[in-house]
Amino acid sequence: MDFSEKSSSSFKLNKYSLLAHVYFFFNALLLPKGLLYTNVLSPLFYWHVIKQKLNTFWRPFFTFLILYDLVHLYLGVDLLSFFISNGLFISTYFCVVSFYHFFNSYQHLQKIFKQIVIINFVLSLIAIPFLFMDLEFQAWFWWINILTKGIKDFPRLKLFTYEASYYSMLMVPLVFYYILKALFNQFNQYRNLTLFVVLLPLVLSLSFGVIGATILTAIVLTFYFRKKLFKYKRPFLLLIVITVLSSLSFLSLFYFFTSNPITIRFYNILAGTDTSTNGRIYDSLTMAWRIANIKNLYLGAGLGQIKIQAEAVVRQYYNYWGNLPRYDIPNAMGETLAIFGLIGVVFRIVVEWFLFYKTKVNQNYYRLALFTFMFIYQFTGSYVTNIVEYVIWILAFSNVFEQYNTKAIKI
Repeated sequence: MDFSEKSSSSFKLNKYSLLAHVYFFFNALLLPKGLLYTNVLSPLFYWHVIKQKLNTFWRPFFTFLILYDLVHLYLGVDLLSFFISNGLFISTYFCVVSFYHFFNSYQHLQKIFKQIVIINFVLSLIAIPFLFMDLEFQAWFWWINILTKGIKDFPRLKLFTYEASYYSMLMVPLVFYYILKALFNQFNQYRNLTLFVVLLPLVLSLSFGVIGATILTAIVLTFYFRKKLFKYKRPFLLLIVITVLSSLSFLSLFYFFTSNPITIRFYNILAGTDTSTNGRIYDSLTMAWRIANIKNLYLGAGLGQIKIQAEAVVRQYYNYWGNLPRYDIPNAMGETLAIFGLIGVVFRIVVEWFLFYKTKVNQNYYRLALFTFMFIYQFTGSYVTNIVEYVIWILAFSNVFEQYNTKAIKI
């Protein structure tokens, strides 16, 4: 397996770009929630890495997993759920290792990005007429659910994924790449058209979590690079224009269209009555704390035990004695707490910052933006086996898009 394809002078559709398209567009198609085709194919990916004699990082991973598994087996677990979740966790590790070596060796990522953006836009246009069809057909492309208190059956673009927030998260590496491309004036032509093509699907997905984390990322990076912004004219003026236009659009929306779903949801978030925000942050972290505390607050309840322990938590704290449906914690940090306890949470954060300094993330604008986004978003969404989250982390910790290195760009 030659990840680099250095022998190829031109870019064409190949097995790597094909897999990238499967990952982006069809990874969850017709599969139960939580299972992806990348998980199914992960042993094959991992076997190719071994054949290439590349580093698999198997010692730290399996040392961590075996120690935790032995502790949880001693504390007591539901064995079927425990072993299924261990299998899914290991398959995610296989994917992470394989994708890491791919990103660090493949030479045509920007062209894959371009292909995906074009196809994604075309599919988004195809999806628009389905908005005016019956719910059965809308669901082919749109995620139909309760947007917020008072707004139900609201459609949000998801294409062939299983929900809109997952789809929005898929687009983050693409959106950040092209925003930076515009910021640093690296377009030869069609800058505004390209940004429209990239951003429209994100807007149609209407994921407040992804969009909110993106805005916070922009604020953090603006503060971090404040000296450069004030020193160099072009990015400073661009920032002023974006801020003014965004503020005017925001105020116009809330002044002239007070009954639109976005305004209603924003007010609900401020009032603390938005079900999605509460569920993904406060409720998830509260439930995670209680689930971990049932077994061991420091070591957690173990893989596959959230749906088992959730029933006991609901009966104890919420006085509910009916049949509880499947329960998940839609928050990566909360799920880490429930599964691996406080020690797991601390370990997760330490690893993230260790890799931040080891791979010198702050020397590349693109990688720093992805790291900042993911560090924020892990407290508001995702889950511990979400390969989309790991792809963003991997890109942040890999030597990609050197044209965005801070030393390479003369603003």
